[in-house]
Amino acid sequence: MDILRLIFGWNWRVRRLRKHWDRAREKALRKENPIRKMALEKLDVLENNLRILEEQKLNRMTKARLTKELQIGIAEVKALLKSRPEEFQSPYQKVQPVQQKK
Repeated sequence: MDILRLIFGWNWRVRRLRKHWDRAREKALRKENPIRKMALEKLDVLENNLRILEEQKLNRMTKARLTKELQIGIAEVKALLKSRPEEFQSPYQKVQPVQQKK
């Protein structure tokens, strides 16, 4: 019975989420600044939830809620990492052409 809990239990799911989180963090560290900063901020928030799942004894509903939040958050970060840095620049940072006076 303990073997089945080890294979199919929450610990397996938490380990898998930690692995996905680690890979997303490694990819975020390789990116350039605007995407990197946003991705690392989101991953830091997700890490707190992941630590709660790993360290605290929680009821089933709380575990399920935190797990789903982590899955959605990691998917958002992966989508963010696939985007280009030009998509996240504010319009004020772009160089606008100067109008000539007539």
